[in-house]
Order: sequence, then C-alpha cells, then structure tokens
Amino acid sequence: MEWGGSVPEDYEAYFLELGSAVRHYGYERPIPEKKMCKALERSQRTGEMIDVVPDPEFLPGGSKANQCDGWTYHIEFLSKEEYFKRRQEEEDLERVHHFINRQEWHFAKTMPQIPHWYCLQKECDDKEEFLWFARYIQEHSKPGQFYGRTYHYCYLGNYKYWMMDERPEDCDLINRDETIL
Repeated sequence: MEWGGSVPEDYEAYFLELGSAVRHYGYERPIPEKKMCKALERSQRTGEMIDVVPDPEFLPGGSKANQCDGWTYHIEFLSKEEYFKRRQEEEDLERVHHFINRQEWHFAKTMPQIPHWYCLQKECDDKEEFLWFARYIQEHSKPGQFYGRTYHYCYLGNYKYWMMDERPEDCDLINRDETIL
C-alpha cells in the first residue's frame, strides 16, 4: 500500500484501529508492538490487510469500546476485499440494531395464539431506513415454513424478523418473534 500524500479516507479507521490495538485503547491486553511491526511488514510485502480479532473465547456483545474486557486478540491477514467486506458487515449490523432499537414493536393482539410483534412503516421516523432494513431482511434471510407458506426469516440475536410481502418496496410492516433456544 503506497500513497502519494495523504491516507485515503477509507483507510483512516484502519490505521486508527491498528494503533489502538497496540496502544491499549479499548484493549486490556493489546497486541505487542513487535508483533504488530512484523504484521505491518508482511502487510506491506504482500498487500494483505491486518485485522485485529478477538480470540475464540471472546463473547460477542460482551464488551464495549474502552471497557477492559480481559480478552486477548490475534492478528488475521485478509485481502483488501475481504477486509472491507467485513467492515461493511459490521457497519450494517450496527445500523440494524440501531433501527431495531428505535422502533415501537406492537404485540400482535389479533393472533394471541401465535405471539409475535410488528413495527409499521407509517410509524417509522425514517422511511428510507425502514426500506433498508426490509432489504437487509430479504438479503440475509433463510426460508422457513409456517402454516404451509414459505417465509424468509432473518435471525438476529434472540429474534427472527420477516416481511409478509415479496418485495421490500411493498413492505409496510415487519414482524419479529423470539427464537427458541
């Protein structure tokens, strides 16, 4: 990676994260400087990008930025495409959770025998975000049968989300139900 002048905008967060991993910001057990230097040398040689990843014992959602979490981290090498795809997926999940938490979820009173909740597009502050989430559900769903009809369920945390419509553009409500663990 060579640039003439300033660092491209999409790489700024990348370098900040690498610096944080060494300097202890948000990492109780940071990556040793010597190890990061070797990783940077390899990255420069091969064109791969570095990702600092929690070790397998890490519990997703169990730590927040700048919280001493006690977990250890390791370095993974990814192609530029893989690295930026991973970052996009992380950004999308943040956007999903932000959307979900801002909605008013109504209990479906007309179907008490099948308890679930729904949110309505007309009550949503941001119609574009509603449409974006409907598209997200469509793109990240798995088919499932319910009373002889196939729906596409998107599993997020302890809930599954689905639309009744075939196309996100036609969607006016999104359903959710707790998943059985």
